[in-house]
Formats: sequence, structure tokens, C-alpha cells
Amino acid sequence: MDSTTNPLIYEFHSTTHLYEGIKEPNLRLEVHEYGSDAVQIKLVNKTFAKQKNEVGQHCVFFATTCCCYLWLHLNHSFRLVYMEVFLLLWLVPLLWRLLSIVESETFIYCYDFGMHLQVKKLLGKSNSFITSSNIHDVRINEVVENFDFRYLLIIRTKGKLFQKKPIIPVFKIFKPTCDCLSLIYKSLNQVMLKEA
Repeated sequence: MDSTTNPLIYEFHSTTHLYEGIKEPNLRLEVHEYGSDAVQIKLVNKTFAKQKNEVGQHCVFFATTCCCYLWLHLNHSFRLVYMEVFLLLWLVPLLWRLLSIVESETFIYCYDFGMHLQVKKLLGKSNSFITSSNIHDVRINEVVENFDFRYLLIIRTKGKLFQKKPIIPVFKIFKPTCDCLSLIYKSLNQVMLKEA
């Protein structure tokens, strides 16, 4: 797929990043239009490389500690009480960090086919597809989460999918601000309404 024009690129804060008071935006929004009936919208984590380096350093430090302890234990009958428990308790949050680092969230909408959603993480990707016949519309919804209001871009479904998932949230990992979601909603509706 080649876009007919150069992608539109914007920078935004995630809600959590904004609450931390950091001035530098941490999300890059890329909008690629493919003709009049298809659009790709990609939300990229600008801090991905930094997060990847940090977790890589922690993994190297963890592996070095394990190797040193194993070498001492095997060669010198050296054993610290509860050291294995400590290493296991260290490993669990490290694995959780490895699995939770997200590089990008992307969706491609094509009027004739449907919507493809992809979340690209440090360790793999997850994909899902919703056919056009199961998409009722797309809305921005206000939700309360942890005593705080935030906005979600949701796909309202219909047909058989409605019984399983009446709504499907998009870009829920990065938690973009309302102005970012409004721009995504506007870009998506321009494509959806051209064919309506």
C-alpha cells in the first residue's frame, strides 16, 4: 500500500505522561490516507528505544547476578538463604516489564473490508480484524477509571459480534489525550462518510 500523499504527523501526550508533568510529547500520530476509502492511523511510542534500553540493562544485570550466584554455589558450596526466592521475585516484575513495553498501536480501516487492529510490543505483535458488516460506528466515549475521567476511542459493533463484544476500545494502551482522539476520529470519519 502506497499512500497517495505524505503522511500527516502530529505529536501528543498520553494521559499518564501529561499527569506526570513532562513537557516533551511521548506519542507520535501518523495518518496515512490510501485513496478515498482507506486510512491507516498509527500511534507510536516515542520513548520505546529508551524503555527498551532500560529493560535490557536490567535483564543483563539480572543474568549476571544469576550466573555469579550459580558459579559460587557450584564451585564453592556457597549458598545464600532465600536467594532463589529473591531472584524469582526479581524475575516476575522484569518479565512483566518485558511483556508490557509497546512500540506502536495501529489500525487500518478500509470501507470494503473492515478494520485491522495491531499492537506491536517488544516481544511480538497481536492482531485482530473486524469486518465492515460488524462495525456500527466509531465514537469517543468518556469513562471513569481510578476516580479519573478519561476518553476512549471505541468501535461499536453490530451483528453476531455485538453479542460477544458490544464495544471494542482502540488505543487503550497508550491512553492518548482527548485532542489526539478527536483528530483520529475526524480522520477516520472522513473516510467512513465518503462512502456513506
